[in-house]
Amino acid sequence: MTRWSFDGARFVEEVLKPVLDGWRPDEDLFRVYLLPPDVTDDAEVRAALEEIGRQFGKQQYRNFRRATELLRGQHEAACATLLDPVSRQEHRARVAARAIKLTDAVRQRCQGAPGLPPGEVTALARSLKVARGAVVGALSSVGGRELAPADLGDTPEPAGWVEARGHLAQLRRGSLWDYLTDLGGTATTAARLSARRDKLRVSRSSDTTSETTLLRLVQQWLEGGNLTAVLRFELLSTLADHAAYSYAEAAKAAHAAAHRLAPLGVDVKPDAVAYAVWCARRFTAAESQPAWQEHYQHAVRELRLRAALTVLEQQPNLPEGWQEHRTALAARLSELDAELARCEALEGSDPEAAVAGYLRVREHLADSRIDAAVRRCRPAPPRSATARVQNGGVAVSWSRSTSTAGHIGYRVTRGTTVVCDETTACEYVDDQAPNGTRLKYSVHTLRDGNPSAAPARTTAVVVLGEVTGLELRGEPDRITGRWKLPRGASGVTVTRDGSAVRDAGAESFSDNAVRPGQVHEYLVRTRYRQSDGTQETSDGVRAAASCQEVPVAVTDLVAEFEDDEVVARWTPPPRGNVELFELRDGEEPPALDIVPAARARDCGIPLRPSGISTSGQLRARPVSPGRRRTIVPVTVLGDLAAIGKPCDLDPRQSSVRSLRADRFGSTVRLTWEWPAGATGARIVWRADGKPHGPTDTAAAHVDITRVAYDSRGLSVSIPPGDYWFGVCTTVTSDGVRSFGPLVLRRESATGTARYTVEPGSRFPRRKPRLVVESEHDVPPLVLLAKSGVRPMDSHDGEVLLRVTGGPAPLAVEFDVPGHLRKPVVLRAFSEDDRVVLVPSRPDRLSL
Repeated sequence: MTRWSFDGARFVEEVLKPVLDGWRPDEDLFRVYLLPPDVTDDAEVRAALEEIGRQFGKQQYRNFRRATELLRGQHEAACATLLDPVSRQEHRARVAARAIKLTDAVRQRCQGAPGLPPGEVTALARSLKVARGAVVGALSSVGGRELAPADLGDTPEPAGWVEARGHLAQLRRGSLWDYLTDLGGTATTAARLSARRDKLRVSRSSDTTSETTLLRLVQQWLEGGNLTAVLRFELLSTLADHAAYSYAEAAKAAHAAAHRLAPLGVDVKPDAVAYAVWCARRFTAAESQPAWQEHYQHAVRELRLRAALTVLEQQPNLPEGWQEHRTALAARLSELDAELARCEALEGSDPEAAVAGYLRVREHLADSRIDAAVRRCRPAPPRSATARVQNGGVAVSWSRSTSTAGHIGYRVTRGTTVVCDETTACEYVDDQAPNGTRLKYSVHTLRDGNPSAAPARTTAVVVLGEVTGLELRGEPDRITGRWKLPRGASGVTVTRDGSAVRDAGAESFSDNAVRPGQVHEYLVRTRYRQSDGTQETSDGVRAAASCQEVPVAVTDLVAEFEDDEVVARWTPPPRGNVELFELRDGEEPPALDIVPAARARDCGIPLRPSGISTSGQLRARPVSPGRRRTIVPVTVLGDLAAIGKPCDLDPRQSSVRSLRADRFGSTVRLTWEWPAGATGARIVWRADGKPHGPTDTAAAHVDITRVAYDSRGLSVSIPPGDYWFGVCTTVTSDGVRSFGPLVLRRESATGTARYTVEPGSRFPRRKPRLVVESEHDVPPLVLLAKSGVRPMDSHDGEVLLRVTGGPAPLAVEFDVPGHLRKPVVLRAFSEDDRVVLVPSRPDRLSL
């Protein structure tokens, strides 16, 4: 047993993924086979080689197929290296040498920082083509760790910052923070800034002009709530400049500015701030360029051409190529200013042309004067607007405005309420319009959010909202309805099949003038009272319902046991579902009545179907098997139920099974299987049809006990003909006899003819003779012979004689073939199913 164990997650992270990224596995076989570099136990090495070797073909590593193929190819050489102590030691030395080189590279990368971010660890591992774990180990050896930088938030360069830095430089101020110290710092107010500007008006110089402009920028930031963000950007930018030298410089600057962190919303310690800024500068920033170039390019991207020109003009030693940029930019601004002047002149005569010109200039220049000019040129309103009631709301439509310059939209107002802030379509549906009120709508044209001076107005419309949640319910003698009245309605009008329903309330009605089973259509219309005293009525909501029908009770329920289940049968009622309930101990059967369905279902324990059931039959497992129970049928129709005639279920009164009737001439023998616990039975029969029941007066019957049946069976002698036989169990309780289900069987009784065989003699010579006697004519018959055994049917044996029939008595001689071995047994069979041949002397049938 070795200490080594396979770690699947480590195998993927430290072996398979690095191999896919280009790491050569033969550079560190200890890492490939998850072994410590100082391993000396050959058993541990062998266990690792065997287990890792088994992993190369597993499906769970199919996404690393290229890596596993490479590892499989060098596995044999790796085994030779690691299992040989000398080769293993040489390989260990090479691994240690590479680890030293990696440690030096990581140390240079850190530059004294407390660690490296996870992304840089991954990138370094890929660039050096080593395992990521090796980089983490080297980082630990130089006193660092894998460390994610703190999130300092996104602090973009504020608008006007480049201009502000120029003014700070002219004022010989190191930072905006230092400048604002005398003005209250981050807590400065507009009053303090205004007081400072008043002092600067005393004298005029380039410095006062520059400071006045700086104060204007500060006031803009203060009014926009961005002053703290500007100061935070200044601080982080300064730390980033120090981080360009080293982490130590960034940390030194961060500690020097530690008092500024909390007021500026940086809730991180100075070292963490320095590390975050150093990581951002070291691993994400591109090669730095002069700050003014970056600011110039940023301004050009934002179309702030005036700010871009200011950046170039503030550079004392502008390179020659950039001087040409400055000249071209100044000329371009002059052209755009001339176009702005031309558009301003057009505002009075052709505002659409003026706006089109302003928008063309805005594509090249960001200037607040352009936005103000576009707002001055109001768009034309729609020529007309209409409103119509639609599906409980108001659909407002209008013609398109003649204004086309800029982004054209429309605002819809109901009275003084804006219902649609802006849409580019020419129609809007107000689905929140109030009911029963005269409504007028106004439509303004919007150009870039600027509304037209006047709107297009609609005529007044009234929304006649309908009732909601209309529900009709049919009861035994009435139909009721309920609904929710909409806000603003004064009442409703209810009609049934065109006739008014009396006494309808505001949110309900009860209609007794209905017929059971007939479907009635109701119309509920909402009334609204107007301010002039008139009333308006809605189109209405329609619904149909029928009066609750009275269910029909089941009166012929029959239930019996079959094996371990109860089978119940009944005549299905015309409508409704029949449910069966087993009464609990001590409960009396409920009276036949019409009651609520919920009350009817409380009369017992429901019988759940256990097999295939039909509308008139149910097969279920009894709740109390083997005991006498009472079953109550309940017909459920809607909310009403009809309690039917109960049926007593006695295990002793179950149906007999396997009823069989065997005929023996004029005698029929009946056999059956008794149900458990049964002690008596009644047998009934009649020739003109099925018996109507155990007490059918037109049928003959006989009673028999179980003891008598077991001792002698049951046979019935009847004249020839077709008969229906029925057998049911009987139980006598308190002097009253009850009967179980009647099982029927049909059988035909037959006539009887008797025959004898008179043997032949040698002296005088006489052949054997068959003599048949009967009260009627002799039927067609056949006489058979068989050696040693009795023939069983008319085809079992050798035919000695075949007679077509004739008047009785009949005597016919026959010969016995000599090839039949003695004793020869004879038997005659009738070929007429209505007659049975019976031997008078069975002892003479053997010759």
